[in-house]
Formats: sequence, C-alpha cells, structure tokens
Amino acid sequence: MTDNLSLWEKLGKTDPSHTKQFKRGGGFSGTAIKPMWSYKRMTEEFGPCGKGWGVCEPTFQVVPGPEGEVLVFCTASIWYGPEKNLVFGVGGDKAVGKNKYGLQTDDEAFKKAFTDAITNALKMIGVGADVHMGLFDDSKYVNTMRDEFAEDKQTQTSPKPSAAHQKRELDEIQKELLDCASIVAVDNCAKSWQFIAKRDGWSRDYIDAAAKQFA
Repeated sequence: MTDNLSLWEKLGKTDPSHTKQFKRGGGFSGTAIKPMWSYKRMTEEFGPCGKGWGVCEPTFQVVPGPEGEVLVFCTASIWYGPEKNLVFGVGGDKAVGKNKYGLQTDDEAFKKAFTDAITNALKMIGVGADVHMGLFDDSKYVNTMRDEFAEDKQTQTSPKPSAAHQKRELDEIQKELLDCASIVAVDNCAKSWQFIAKRDGWSRDYIDAAAKQFA
C-alpha cells in the first residue's frame, strides 16, 4: 500500500531556529519560515536545485491598488523528484505602499512576491507543514522540535568513536558483567550500554560483539 503521507511527514517538521515571528496590520501575528530553510529541506530530500528539484519561470502581474498603491503578484511552479512532479504557488507584495510619510516604493517587491510564491508552492507537498497548521502556536510543540533538531545536530557533528575506543568499552562491559549478581542486574547493564552505543554511534560489529557478551 502506498503511504501518501510519507513525503509530507519527512518535510513537515520545522527547526524553530529557522523561523521568525511577524506582525501585520490589524493585529495579525504568526510564525514565518525562513525561505532558505525550505530550500535546504528540498535539497536534503531530492538533491541540488536544478537537478533533483527546481523552480519554473515565474509570471508577474502588476495591479493598481487604492490611493496610489501598486500591488505585484507572482505565480511560480516547482518541480521535484525523478517524475518532475509539478505544484504551483501564488505570492504577492506591494511595489508601492502607503505609510504615514506617504507613498513609498519597494525595489524588492518582485523578489518578495517570488519568494512568497515558492514558499506557498512548497507547502503544498508538506514543507514546514507544522508551522502552516498552527502547531507553532503551542509552546510545548516548539520546545519538542527544538530538542529534536538539537539532537540531530549533535548526532551529525559528533565524531564517530575509534575502534580502539569501542574495544575499551567492550572490556568495560566485561568488567561490569562480572559484578552483576542477577539477571535483573544484567538487563539493567544492557540497557545502559545500549543507550551509550546509540548515543556514541558504535559500529555494527561492536554492537554485535556487545550483544554476545550480554547473551
């Protein structure tokens, strides 16, 4: 059976360190995902942009707004995977906006609309789904994600233990087993070393050797 949510679940978790809070007129506030995080997630999953995924040529529409304002809208599509699946997104911004000083132009409005369109396209396949679904309104969820990504970063940056170090650990296991006076003590010892082996990234050969000692 096809798991229709597999890609969504892979891309749907967001590192809180790559988000920012924002406020808009009318008191609206929320959480925004930094665009580079979305691009990184696509690259991790499919490969470099232009090879495993990419953006098709966008189209722009300039629309006059009230009181001299000018709006710009962008429609962009992204493709991904070997089948070059296609999804679309629409974004917008103000090329000319009004504030207390009068009308002001924004020379980055087209870029902002383009980025907005890509982000809206990417969320169609689940990128940053937890943010878009409002889960970041729950501080407990945000803390859980912060801890989860911190653990992932530690795993990626921690050096793998050498063979000599793992051999010394096996010797240490043997010493501890000699002090175990019951099956319960052996089980507790095994659980402790299972945690250490997973944490430190032992190789399969040493994990198997440790398992034989406990057996």
